Amino acid sequence: MVMKKMADLNLEKSGAAEKNLATVLPHSLSDEEFEFYSRQIVLPHIGYDGQIKLKHARICIVGLGGLGSPAALQLASMGVGHIRLVDHDVVEISNLQRQYIYSAKYLGYPKVEVAAKRLKELNPNINVEPLPLSLSHWNAEEIVRDMDVIVDGLDHIGPRRVLNRACLKTGVPYVYGAAIMTFGNVSTIIPRETPCLECFLGGINEDVLPTCATVGVHPAILNIVASIEVSEAVRIVLGKKPLLASKLLYCDISEMSFEIIQISKVENCPVCGLNNIDFSHEAENIFEVCGREGGRTFIVTPKKNLNLEMDRLVNLINNSRDFHIEVKANLGVTFTSKSGGKISILKSGVMIVANASSKEEVHHLYDEIVIRGLGSSVCKSVCKTDHCRIPYDRGTVANCPFV
Repeated sequence: MVMKKMADLNLEKSGAAEKNLATVLPHSLSDEEFEFYSRQIVLPHIGYDGQIKLKHARICIVGLGGLGSPAALQLASMGVGHIRLVDHDVVEISNLQRQYIYSAKYLGYPKVEVAAKRLKELNPNINVEPLPLSLSHWNAEEIVRDMDVIVDGLDHIGPRRVLNRACLKTGVPYVYGAAIMTFGNVSTIIPRETPCLECFLGGINEDVLPTCATVGVHPAILNIVASIEVSEAVRIVLGKKPLLASKLLYCDISEMSFEIIQISKVENCPVCGLNNIDFSHEAENIFEVCGREGGRTFIVTPKKNLNLEMDRLVNLINNSRDFHIEVKANLGVTFTSKSGGKISILKSGVMIVANASSKEEVHHLYDEIVIRGLGSSVCKSVCKTDHCRIPYDRGTVANCPFV
């Protein structure tokens, strides 16, 4: 009752004194929810009214790695009513050093599936929407549409640029965050109001950038950056001005330094400025990521969500003498090949192949299992992608997932 009175006091301060909550707010909190969120309801800048706003908020976290996983835990525990999780990967043993949402028993499971299970265990009052997708030029707008804010959990500049463009086009606020080694930065992008990502990170060549696999990352900096991202996202949901709009926060825990840099729009920015450019030609269907299992690793991303029948996929792999299933989950399956490769196929049609020798090998594998094996496409015409130009005997594919 003391907490309830304090919440009512917050409403009085906001000009809602003496009014029935049912007439002021569209919904109220259950007794269980009130107790769950009691330690933040008493905060003056949240209050009971703010908690209702969080309950009706829709936040998308793109990428469930070192940044996305702590951000997801915080947003779920704070009571964000609908959380959309987007990631194209499975849990690897090297993730566990910093991605606390997972555990060793879930190695090989789709990240979105494990994260959704963990968030619902943490807070059964929220809705969690797991999407085992690879963010791309083709699906980015669909992923961010109808969301109140997007939280960046990505680890490469390329997908961030795609996300930035989609948010600009759909008008959805985007909280950018990045971290490596002991330093990180955060900025909040409000479409048509603040500089966009391209304004202050444009022209960067991702091929020359270091990665966590090559230079490492301190778990503490990830949690700091993720927490600041959450703070900015919550401010947007509550209708308050984000503190990092038109600003870039830089922090380095090796020196315990925090600096805020004012940033400005670039007049000829290729995304939000006068010099608008179409980047669709940059989209790739297959790309190489940091190596795993001691070899090269590739990710195949179909143009559309194939929504594979997982039972058929599992039966197909089980009936093959070349493969052995290690993990069978609802949203994906992980298996090994006789050649020593580790393969994961998600329900969306995304495939991750570790220990592959080349893109051509990965294309052959995808064709063997997904296209030919599952019969997901009927042949009509040859497309112009590398996939169909591979010189071996195969039919042509209509509705090819790579076109």
